[in-house]
Amino acid sequence: MKKLWIIVSVLLLCACGAKSKPEQKEEKKKEEKPDIVAEVSFSAVGDNLIHGALFTYNNDFTYMYEATNYLTQDADISYLNQETICGGRELGLSHYPSFNGPYEVLDGAASAGFNWLATSSNHSLDAGEQGILNQLQYLRTNYPDIATTGTHASLEEAQQNTVIEKNGVRVGILGYTYGLNGYVLPEGKEYLVDLIDKEKIVADVKRLEKDSDIIAVSMHWGEEYSFTPSEEQQELAQFLSDLGVDVIIGEHPHVIQPMDFLTGRQGNQTLVIYSLGNFLSAQDQSDRMLGGMARFKVVYNKTKDEVSFKDVEFWPTITYITDGYQRYGTYALKDYTNELAATHTLMAEGQNVTREYFIERVNSIMNDKVKIVY
Repeated sequence: MKKLWIIVSVLLLCACGAKSKPEQKEEKKKEEKPDIVAEVSFSAVGDNLIHGALFTYNNDFTYMYEATNYLTQDADISYLNQETICGGRELGLSHYPSFNGPYEVLDGAASAGFNWLATSSNHSLDAGEQGILNQLQYLRTNYPDIATTGTHASLEEAQQNTVIEKNGVRVGILGYTYGLNGYVLPEGKEYLVDLIDKEKIVADVKRLEKDSDIIAVSMHWGEEYSFTPSEEQQELAQFLSDLGVDVIIGEHPHVIQPMDFLTGRQGNQTLVIYSLGNFLSAQDQSDRMLGGMARFKVVYNKTKDEVSFKDVEFWPTITYITDGYQRYGTYALKDYTNELAATHTLMAEGQNVTREYFIERVNSIMNDKVKIVY
């Protein structure tokens, strides 16, 4: 009994003497909120170059774009370079060297799903001031959802930002041309056409970035029929990238040029498309039948205010002409067959417009920076 009492006493003493540990309160880890990210899909094509042969035999242009509608109607932003002015029949229809097309061309572009028309080119003043005003008025009245860049009806309009909002992302757009084929803007109406001028571009981008998450710029530049970007194109592209521009879409050479990625001074990435060639034209050379469609997604990280790219692709396009320059259409090279080539007007004239020829030309001109789909 004595031993048992000693053992019990020791156990009680230990129990009484033990200090209870305070409860450890686990710190609640701060939950990291996921970044808010949105995407905007783009489809961009080259020059809508409306020669006389197109409007002489056609009043309806809708059918000309039908074969590529599935690629232009599915994008959030679908871009077309409206190379030549469409001031309507009232001003007299004309073609090279001074163009003026019918309004039905614009109807066709709208039916194809284009919602951004670049309207500044070396042909912007071909039908004078009234040509610009007529084209803009027709678009504003009939297709208010189509945004335009590069030409303006008034100084007030020229000073307003043009922004397309898609999926909660604000895409600011601008457009410029290197010149006007010797035509001179009326004094006091320099606002009619936006010319490439670095001081103006800096001011425009600074004003636009306040209302934009992404900035895309159309540039009418380069040397006609050159498959490589000039030093001036490359210098201007880097200049725009350093300003923080996200996308550059180039036109004017009437033939395709490579696509590339640049790094701007702010560490930003810029997609530059030097030239998409002709989308629709009657230029009767096989290499000018070859155009391009850039398809890509711009990813905007709203949390970090960062832009990146995904699914960047180059889709070659072919202008298809039949019935002796009377009927026209544009196909993705992916859909262009040698059966179609056999009935192409240029094939009958002895030029090579086979599928194999265009694949070889694309591979020799483009680089490996983006995926080519054909």
